[in-house]
Amino acid sequence: MLDDPTASEGSESLQAEVLRLRLLHSISQEFTSSLDFDELLPKVFNCVLSAVGAQGGSIWIADGGVLRCRLAAGAASQNLVGSEVPIGDGFVGDVAQKQRSTIVTRAMEDSRFQEHLDRSSTMVTLGVLAAPMVVKGETVGSIQVANKVTGDGIFDEGDRQLLEGLASSAAVALRNAQLHTAEKRAHDLALLLEISREVTSTLDLDHILQSVVNLATRAISFETGAVALRTGGGCEIRAVAGVDKVDAKAPPIRSLKDRALWAQERGKPFYLADRDSPLEEDEQLFVNAFENSLRSAGIRSVLYLPLSDEEGMLGVLMFEAAKPDFAGDTQREMTAILANQTAVALRNAELYNQVPLVDMFGAIARKKKKLLAVPGRRLAVYATAAVALIAAATLIRWPLRITGINPTFRAAGYSEVRPIVSGVIERVFVSEGAVVSRGDPLFQLRATELRAESTATALALRIAEREGARAQANRDAATELLQRARSNAFREQLALLNDEIAATTVRAPVSGVVFTPRPHELTGTRPAAGETVLSLGRTDTLELGIGVRQRDMDRIAVGQRVRLRVDALPQRTFEGRVTFIPPLPLSPSSAGTAEVLFAVRAMVPNPDGLLRPGMAAKARILTARTSVLGRLTRRPSRWLRLLWWRLKP
Repeated sequence: MLDDPTASEGSESLQAEVLRLRLLHSISQEFTSSLDFDELLPKVFNCVLSAVGAQGGSIWIADGGVLRCRLAAGAASQNLVGSEVPIGDGFVGDVAQKQRSTIVTRAMEDSRFQEHLDRSSTMVTLGVLAAPMVVKGETVGSIQVANKVTGDGIFDEGDRQLLEGLASSAAVALRNAQLHTAEKRAHDLALLLEISREVTSTLDLDHILQSVVNLATRAISFETGAVALRTGGGCEIRAVAGVDKVDAKAPPIRSLKDRALWAQERGKPFYLADRDSPLEEDEQLFVNAFENSLRSAGIRSVLYLPLSDEEGMLGVLMFEAAKPDFAGDTQREMTAILANQTAVALRNAELYNQVPLVDMFGAIARKKKKLLAVPGRRLAVYATAAVALIAAATLIRWPLRITGINPTFRAAGYSEVRPIVSGVIERVFVSEGAVVSRGDPLFQLRATELRAESTATALALRIAEREGARAQANRDAATELLQRARSNAFREQLALLNDEIAATTVRAPVSGVVFTPRPHELTGTRPAAGETVLSLGRTDTLELGIGVRQRDMDRIAVGQRVRLRVDALPQRTFEGRVTFIPPLPLSPSSAGTAEVLFAVRAMVPNPDGLLRPGMAAKARILTARTSVLGRLTRRPSRWLRLLWWRLKP
């Protein structure tokens, strides 16, 4: 009995349909495995290209009234990413039908198309297929595939059905991911709004700080959260998450304060993803400075955010975690917003606390009778306390700190080495960074000609002395006098030549360190007499140039202490003494600022060699002792005096 061809073809079609449905089901399950839109989009694109067997294509996502290309692959899709197409311009809905008609018309002349048309009556496409992604009438996007790489290279009706099924499944998955992202974003914004309301609901500084670090646990997971506020030249840990009262003397708080001071001086957001794998230079410097304290506290990653506004730095918001990379992009964005809100709340609280005490005299007037009715003994206690407070504000004095502008180190005892005779450098005895003492040989000039001339002069001197002795023996006074004159001349010339020969060995004029890079490369050069060849300088003591504003110059005096730190060693404080106060200010180009600055100099001992010339420092000059009252009235007094002078006729 012969097989029925129609039944065989129907069975093959049924098997192909079953395989297509199974493929669609498995890929749809893979699409629903994630709700992260950015993670899901490339997965959808790659699955579609693999299932259809296309070499390239593109995926477009609806954004407002346009479709924007998010991913593209293949030569035909170059420069597509980021481009836009209007949704109503035939790109979605009927785009597949339009492209099929266009492609089939172009393909009529293709031999592969003719061969395929002879084998099947199904409508085929060549080159490009496209399908819209629509969910409940709402456009999510569109998928295009191009250049089929399997079979005879022609997209057929089965490919179209498969692409449309995949587009339908992808539309549902991508729409769910978009809704999940929007919901999560709304939750984050609601959380920030709640924290913002709590932070801005009061002007009590301690309540604000405690609310910030405690409520931040709902936005980000960390082990240590703290707020450090700027205080004069340093900082103070004012609030720690989960702690009601901060003990400033506790070792963990002191370590946290050192890190807060580093972050405050840096003045920019800082995120260290992993203590054991620092990536950038500032991360490496941070780890070098605080690795021991971080390791003892079990901290792997940190996030420090400056609390600042247009008026300046207020403090630092700190988060530290035991696991690496504890803050993703979303968490860092939320904490940055939280830091901005905290800065605003802190500034409002600060301004509130700085409002002039307009109610003080009114309160005194309202309570005048009560104060007069106070018993004499209690009044005496109050008076004693007031006198003690006034005495403390006026009699207790400590040095006033003046912050330097652009402090920079240079070597002390700097000296340039110049030969007094010209010649070719034959040997160099020192290397860069070598420590030399005064009188040590540095380099040798070639002295062949001088030595030859010295030998000849010495020979002439002996001949002249011999002739003079002979003339004396012969009692020839004239010849004796002539030879003695010649002997004296040769002797002086020989002494000069010997001095020049000695000068060919150039020695260190001062003790110090060789600063000239690669001095051995000078061998064979011919410096002229007086030309600088090497540079020496002392590094056991460095000279620090400090820019001081003109309004602070009346407080600066020689011998005052200077305290400083450098970025390389932020945990160590160095000290020096003011040694020179210049009579003239820096020029505007040298100062790098519009302010009038004077370059005060100080000598800083450097016995360990930790400080190097050229380093920048953060320095403060400790001037005359000043009381609390003097500190409070210093700026207002200056301002009032200048104002009075301007207003005087």
